[in-house]
Amino acid sequence: MSDDIVLLFLRHLLPEWAITRDVHGVWRTIGRVHGAASSVDGLLDVIRAADPGGVERAARRLGHGVDKVG
Repeated sequence: MSDDIVLLFLRHLLPEWAITRDVHGVWRTIGRVHGAASSVDGLLDVIRAADPGGVERAARRLGHGVDKVG
């Protein structure tokens, strides 16, 4: 899946977080904390640490367990 599609999904599934990807490929988020990661998995780890309930809600919206997101 392309990074642009992943970005759209994340923005839809985690609306309380501002999620971007810069021209250098760095994923960034602003919500309860500011975070940056070189991969979407790393970004989800940042969000999960600050807002485990948010990632769990996103996983439920996808119909998966939390262990299958990120």
